[in-house]
Amino acid sequence: MKRKLNGSRVLLQELVEKTVNGCGYDLVDLERAPGGILRVYIDFLPEDAGDKSITVNDCETVSHQLSRVLMVEDVDYDRLEVSSPGLDRPLKKLQDFVRFAGMEAHVKLRRPVTGMGNRKTFQGILLPPEGDELSLEFEGNDRENNSVLHFTIADIDKARLVPQVNFRSRKA
Repeated sequence: MKRKLNGSRVLLQELVEKTVNGCGYDLVDLERAPGGILRVYIDFLPEDAGDKSITVNDCETVSHQLSRVLMVEDVDYDRLEVSSPGLDRPLKKLQDFVRFAGMEAHVKLRRPVTGMGNRKTFQGILLPPEGDELSLEFEGNDRENNSVLHFTIADIDKARLVPQVNFRSRKA
């Protein structure tokens, strides 16, 4: 008996994540877009990442396997897109905050933070998580001292890495 996944995002997420992990990659994000597009963003598993970047061949490998699984599971979509998460990689799971501690991130919270000018948006350096509590060190209002924002995954509306681009040649 086939499971109908057309209406269940949770089942689809689990199916795609299991398939992507089975191919040796990490599922970063999954989204359905207008026109029947199913977008899947992949990255290397944290233990395999190093300085490697996702290539077209990596996307092709996952795309072939995923299209077969989605056909067998009778998932309704018109076009499958598999790609890297990009330089401004979204941060969705606790594991992402562990992996990218020490890097600069842009965090938008669901609700304004009282005591910090009712701000919802912050940019700063991710600190290593302590249990379920996440922290971001950012420049304070007086620009002399840094402040630390404490939050949880549930508090986040969106969180992304800030792209770090070096335009200098490797020989320099």
